[in-house]
Amino acid sequence: MNQQPGTCEDRRQIFELLGDLSTVDKFFSDFVSDSVKWTMVGRHPLAGHYQNKREFLDGTLEQVRARSGGLSFDLKAMYGTAEQTIVIMQGVASANDGNAYDPFYVWLCRFDEDKIVEVQAYVDTHVVTDLIHRVPSTREEPSPLTAAQQAESRRTAVPDALGSIPVH
Repeated sequence: MNQQPGTCEDRRQIFELLGDLSTVDKFFSDFVSDSVKWTMVGRHPLAGHYQNKREFLDGTLEQVRARSGGLSFDLKAMYGTAEQTIVIMQGVASANDGNAYDPFYVWLCRFDEDKIVEVQAYVDTHVVTDLIHRVPSTREEPSPLTAAQQAESRRTAVPDALGSIPVH
């Protein structure tokens, strides 16, 4: 199928890196800006407003990795444009206690050229909270976000520009 340039399909190969444990780190190193602004919306232990990639990875992905064999993502759908892309994914992991960790994710991503510079992420609050409280971490825990950073995730509005993305 021939796609017009500038569609979210231009981004598909980037997000497909998240589908394999061996290429998840490549996604974050090659396609997420070091200064990304990443908001995990919700009321769960990983919710909050992260000011850069390292803060986000330490506060979220590393928390899941410390309780599982790693996390990959099954891409379900993509919508939008090359600049603003909405990605719907299912988490794929096995927690260290043998139970599945499979929350649903929706990421609203803003790109600057080939780098993601802003994300609002929505995840299944119950599944995240259950994992964090049920399964002990195998790593030293980073400092949790401050109450102000967590509260920011609940105040963050969906960007106006994303309202213009056509839904298919």
